[in-house]
Amino acid sequence: MRRIFNTRLNFICVVLTIFNLHHVWSSENIYGETLEQCSHSGMALTGYTRDGYCTDINGDTGSHHICIDLSSTTGGNFCSVTGQSDWCSSSMTCHDGGGLCPVQDWCVCQWAFASYLQYAGGCDKIQDLVCEAINMQAVLAYKSMAGITKYDNALRCIESRCGVAFSKQQ
Repeated sequence: MRRIFNTRLNFICVVLTIFNLHHVWSSENIYGETLEQCSHSGMALTGYTRDGYCTDINGDTGSHHICIDLSSTTGGNFCSVTGQSDWCSSSMTCHDGGGLCPVQDWCVCQWAFASYLQYAGGCDKIQDLVCEAINMQAVLAYKSMAGITKYDNALRCIESRCGVAFSKQQ
């Protein structure tokens, strides 16, 4: 009976450890630090759960992990370039509540970001990234897709724009 209890206890500890590691990665930015907010006062509230962060949430099939400044004009309108309706130029609930604010720093789908790079003409042609608010999960996802050009390019773009190196790491 004691052996069964210890086996179950060990299993529970392993599950909790995995959950805690997932939680740590989910709230970590590409610098290995605490994920910073993407949206701020004076702009629309972003995040899959509208909490201002590009967090990794179960059920977010779009993986909204990349924080990009949609108010910058380089590379063209993110929505137009990726073939979406133009929510990029709209106003939504303000980050600090009350009223409507323009969409500015926004958590975009990491898969749409990779397509945006491709269709905009490369990393030097896109809008500004907010590096401290990019979730590490995007890097891990792009690394898991190594060998697929558009995801390799997305990873290299984050590296060059944010001054980090992941491509050579295992």
